[in-house]
Amino acid sequence: MKRLSFLTVLFFTTLCRLNALEIPPGGADVGGEATLEAWAAKAVGKAEDTKLGRRITITRADSGTAYSAQFTALVTAGIAKNERVLAIIKARVVGSAAAGEVLAKLQLRTAPYTSFGDSVRVDIHREWTEQPVNFVASDDIPAHTASVVLLCGQKEQTIEVESIRVLKYPATTDVSSFPRAKMAKRTYPGREPDAPWRKAALERIEQHRKADLSMTVTGDDGQPAANTEVKLTLHRHAFEFGSAVVAKRFSSETEDDRRYREIIDRLFSIVVFENDLKDGNWSPDLDEKRKAQRNAELDRAFSWLAERHIPVRGHYLMQVATPFNLHDIKDSAVIRERTLASVKERLEFVKDRVIEWDVINHPIAWNGADMLNKRPGLEQLDRDVFKLARSLTSLPFCVNEDQVFRPGPQCDDTFTYIEALNKAGLTVYGLGNQAHFDESYLPSPEHLLGVTDRFAEVVPHQCITEYDIVTTEDEELAADYTRDVLIAVFSHPAYSSFLLWGFWEGSHWKPEAASWNKDWSIRKRGEVLEEWIGRRWHTEVTLKTNAKGRVKWRGFPGWYEVQATGHKPVIARPDW
Repeated sequence: MKRLSFLTVLFFTTLCRLNALEIPPGGADVGGEATLEAWAAKAVGKAEDTKLGRRITITRADSGTAYSAQFTALVTAGIAKNERVLAIIKARVVGSAAAGEVLAKLQLRTAPYTSFGDSVRVDIHREWTEQPVNFVASDDIPAHTASVVLLCGQKEQTIEVESIRVLKYPATTDVSSFPRAKMAKRTYPGREPDAPWRKAALERIEQHRKADLSMTVTGDDGQPAANTEVKLTLHRHAFEFGSAVVAKRFSSETEDDRRYREIIDRLFSIVVFENDLKDGNWSPDLDEKRKAQRNAELDRAFSWLAERHIPVRGHYLMQVATPFNLHDIKDSAVIRERTLASVKERLEFVKDRVIEWDVINHPIAWNGADMLNKRPGLEQLDRDVFKLARSLTSLPFCVNEDQVFRPGPQCDDTFTYIEALNKAGLTVYGLGNQAHFDESYLPSPEHLLGVTDRFAEVVPHQCITEYDIVTTEDEELAADYTRDVLIAVFSHPAYSSFLLWGFWEGSHWKPEAASWNKDWSIRKRGEVLEEWIGRRWHTEVTLKTNAKGRVKWRGFPGWYEVQATGHKPVIARPDW
């Protein structure tokens, strides 16, 4: 028995050494180990002490409110902007779950719980494992004001955390050799090559997205080109495949901006300005020089796009989650006045140069629509914006929200919000579904189609407005999911557009989610766009006109390059 006990201890000691991390030199402890706390809302589970640390059991998960249960560790020392922070989490998952999951954040301990870097998904394994998480502080953090927080309310699970050790390193530290978390391989239902849903979707695309097309081909003299061989090549889809873009890149002649425009011209059939039409870019505090530059950049971008038959979405008139330019204003009357004045100014400037507007952006938002429910006097501001905008334009209005594909309050409340606007006579034409995805939750394509069917009950029009996907060094997963979301969306008649929220690493809110690298080399997810939009969903035919110069064919609707023998090529739109 003594020898068995010795071997057991030896094995356990060896296992601990194997799981222990080698701490990079040069770091300074800034708290964590002695300040570990656990908390869970009663509605989702419970938190308790154990012999080795703290435990949280989630019995009612809500993917939209991961913060409803969390472990926290105080950061006791101050951290300067751009300093590196390494958090080492020693944890395990217990019970029947094969693996657990937390979202690690470096954030303020109290409201407004500002984050100082991106959230990081961390897998929790069945054996005790030290999992490293790396942050770069996005701002100065005073001592005793922030914590490393592990959110875990998004999944039914029981997680035990023994410790969270926090170290900081100088901003100049090379973290490329820092330890990385041991992550489980991710996938999603319906990814398999012979998935039945995909076969059915591709058949629907062939049946419903193609049309019987016809055109009268004219010669250089404007007369019908009778009995003439003509080659017709799809130049730009009628279905709106596109991306968020930056207006100033349509004016500059740098090599990067020329390549930026080349991809837009070659591949996309719609764009949306990322920030140029948001109210933050139309502040009354801007000087005249800044306003003139803004207007000139937008005018040039609108002209460039119109010349190429590329429509523009309007984004946005009002954001319900308080936008940055209004954060410091406490007087609700001032917020109301500025918001309505900005809506009027932007509508008068843009006129009919967009095809639709996101009239309300983030009506539910991540932590509540604070412009409507936390600022007395503004409870009806969204409806006032809607009414004002409708008095100034007849363009279609959309409600734009994120995480609509994720089951939970954000999806349900968005549905209820649109219903309420419709019942009030403020007709919502479309749902703008932002569709920002992370590998921690990738719903099946069949689920996406089911959610689309549900929203088709309250809006006649849907569009994917801000697609991207973040994975942990798994570009094949990102590419496959992008392919399948594209197929699912294009196959459903409710959709008229699919837009990325940026496509180039050099101009992207999440560079890791770009389709082209900063040096313009293409990633696998970009190859998906080239393959499906540019090649598979493509029409090219050679025909002979009749005596009246007419040709008929079946293909994807859009703008076609028409090359008639003996005549100059032109871009024209057929009838369908």
